[in-house]
This record gives sequence, structure tokens and C-alpha cells, in this order.
Amino acid sequence: MKTPLQVLTGLGVLLLLVQCQKLKPEAPKAEGFDPPIQPTMSYLAGPITFQLSELKEKINAELDPVLIGKQTKDGKTKGIISFRVKRLGPVNVEYVDQQIKLSAPLQMWLTKPFSRDTTPPKEPFCALNVNFKTPISVTPNWRLGSRTTFTDYTWIVQPKIAGISLTNIVQNILDRHKTDIEMAIDSAVHTQLRLDEMVKPIWHDIQNPLLISKEYGLWLIPKPVSVAAGPVTGDARQLTTHIRIALQTQTELKPKEPEHPRTPLPILQKREQVSEVSDLNVLSFIPYADINRMLAITTNNKSKKLALGSLTIKEVSVYGGQRSLIIKADVSGLMDGTMYLRGRPVFDTLTNTLRVTNLDFDAETWSALSSSSNTVWHKGLRKLLENLLTIRLGDDIAKLPQTIDKAFEKGGPGKKTDLGIQSFRFVPQTIAIRPDGIQALIKVKSTVKVTVNQL
Repeated sequence: MKTPLQVLTGLGVLLLLVQCQKLKPEAPKAEGFDPPIQPTMSYLAGPITFQLSELKEKINAELDPVLIGKQTKDGKTKGIISFRVKRLGPVNVEYVDQQIKLSAPLQMWLTKPFSRDTTPPKEPFCALNVNFKTPISVTPNWRLGSRTTFTDYTWIVQPKIAGISLTNIVQNILDRHKTDIEMAIDSAVHTQLRLDEMVKPIWHDIQNPLLISKEYGLWLIPKPVSVAAGPVTGDARQLTTHIRIALQTQTELKPKEPEHPRTPLPILQKREQVSEVSDLNVLSFIPYADINRMLAITTNNKSKKLALGSLTIKEVSVYGGQRSLIIKADVSGLMDGTMYLRGRPVFDTLTNTLRVTNLDFDAETWSALSSSSNTVWHKGLRKLLENLLTIRLGDDIAKLPQTIDKAFEKGGPGKKTDLGIQSFRFVPQTIAIRPDGIQALIKVKSTVKVTVNQL
């Protein structure tokens, strides 16, 4: 048996259906747009840090033990006075006073003066510990550059023949050949320490499209264009250089991952100072055609009835005009025809959602509605359309640092390098209604750190 409330509700709905209206308001004109948002460059900044122990290992692996006077194929050395310098042990590497300090114990052989026999003696005639220093900088071809200079030495075994000191002779010989030793060290640093091998995988991976919203198929497309590096600094354990990658960004609404050509790693730009702040400006352009495609998919999976089922939304589409997003809704039931509403898109920082605020009927539609029907479904229709036009990004944005870090670990650089994202926050800048779509500029504030575990 029906209750009196159910009976009254049923009679009310029947009365409304009897009063069904035909709607044919004039569509708002697609004119009066916001000025376009100019492209804004973004920057991803972070330190690249590698251990001094790795630098030491690379220099010792590359630096030939025999620094001066290598033997010919028949085991001989050339010259009237043959001079040979060989490392007695590994090169030691320290960072002192904003420079790299290198030291190594050296052995020296000297053939018999004015003798035709130039075969080096079996035993060295002296040994000494030699010190060098060099500033370290980055070069445009992605190398660590050094300018090694000889500083001083201390004797381990002083040079003597028949009790006569030959220190002055050795000093003169060292003066003549120290440039060769300095160049050998610089060559080892230049050959082994390749920043491009560290940065290239990162450069490649940051070009991968990032899926911001799986539900709507919203992708972030980064396009890096240049890299700048500042001075190299260090401490007792490690060396650090700060790099800043300049990139352009855009977004696309696509059901599948978009394909874009990769840009190769460019020449490294040297800077006296590089900002350590990441400044990512996401300039998003979403065409109305893509929004309408998205609405066609999402509205099929959501309830489109209101006022106890007396009004059904059959189709929803959008376009721009009068600096607003205009929503065209085809309805049937209580009202039969087309309605037009308008509102401004905004990015909600609390919920990380892109939604339309202050949604209300266009003046032409409003005048076509009867005052008796407004109170029944007016608010419900606006709420339903606001839900349909809301892109929820909260969970996906919160997971972006982990998503980037996970993808980085799976790729080549993750095997030798750690990527740490300490913060990741979206800050809206401005939104523009354009003739063919919506432009949105959103700033992403983040902190990134790259640590090289193995050179």
C-alpha cells in the first residue's frame, strides 16, 4: 500500500510531465575570448653528485703506470740520456681549497749517460712523492675538464751515484717533463669522466609522456631543449655540479600514450651560477573536440537522470564564448530540447581537480524556462553537469613522484644513479578560453636530487 508521501510525489511528477516545455533558446555566440597564454619555459634543476673514490678509481684505471719514457717494441727507450718515470703506487685524490689535489709516488730510471746501451737499469735510481693540483669544471662536450699543474715533491729515495747527489739533475729533468705528466693526468680525467653518459638516460627518460589522469586519458608531454651546468664544488667525500634542464611542456587528451620524436642531448651550456630551483610550468591546451570526446565516454557511465527521473540529459558538449566555457545540454522529459549553461574552468588546489565554477544558465535559456519548474531541478542539473565536467587529478598527482622515480629505476640510469624527488606541488597560474580549446598554465614546484653511485 502506498504512503501519502509517495502518492503526493507521484502526482507532483505527473503534473510536471503534463507541463513539459519545449526548449529552443538561441545558442550563445562563440566570440569574445581570453588573450592567449604565451609559452613559458620550464626548468628541472638538481645536483649531480659523485664520489671522490669513483674519481680516484677512474683516474688510476686510465693513467698508464709508465708516465714518461715508454719502451719501444724491442724493449728499448730512445735518447742519449733516457729518462723513465713510473708510478710506484696509485694516484691519491683529495678535494682541498676548491681544487682537486693529486699525489702519487714515482720511481725514476736513468740510463748510463753517453752510453749506447739505453736499456733501463733493473732498479730505479730514485723515488719521490709528487703533488699536483687542478681546478675541475664542466666542458661543452659533457666532460669534466682539468688543468693539472705540478706543485711540489718530497723524496722517498734521493738520487745518488757513487755517493754524489744528483738532485739538481733530477729537478731539471722533472722541469722538462712535468708538462707531459700534467697532460697525462688531464687526459685520464677527460677520457673517463663523461657527464653525458650520466645525463643522457635522464634526458631520454624525462621525455616519456606522463599519464596524469587514467580516467580521462590526460597526458603530460615534456620536451627538453637545453641543459646548463654550474661550477663544480666538493668536500672530503664527493664532487657536485648543479644542472638545470630547460624544457617545454604540453598536455594531451588521448586514449593511448602519445608518440613524439625524441630530442637528442644538446651541447652543455656552462654558467657561472645555476639556479637550484625546479620551475616547471605546464602549459596545457585541451581542445574542445577532446573534451567532447571525453564527455561522450564518461556520460555513458554516469547517471544522467534527475527530478525523480523526470528529466534526462541525453548529450553534453562544450565550446568557448564570452570568456566562459559554454555547456550545451540536450535534455528530454520535463524539458525537451537544448539548454545552455556557462562557467569558468578553475584548478582546485585543495582537491587537485580541474572543474567548472559558478555554472549557471545562459540568459537565453534562463528566459525560456518557466519559473514554476526552476526550483525542482535547477540546482540538481548544475551539480550533475559540474560533476561531468570535473577532472579529478588528486590521486594521480600525489603519485607522480613515485611514478617518475619507479620509471627512472627501471631504466638505464637507475642502475647507477639515485633520483630523489623531495616535493611535488601544483600551483595554478591562469586559464584562458580560446576559440578551439582551453589553455591552462599550472606551475609545478619540486625538489630533485641526482646521486651518481657509479661513474
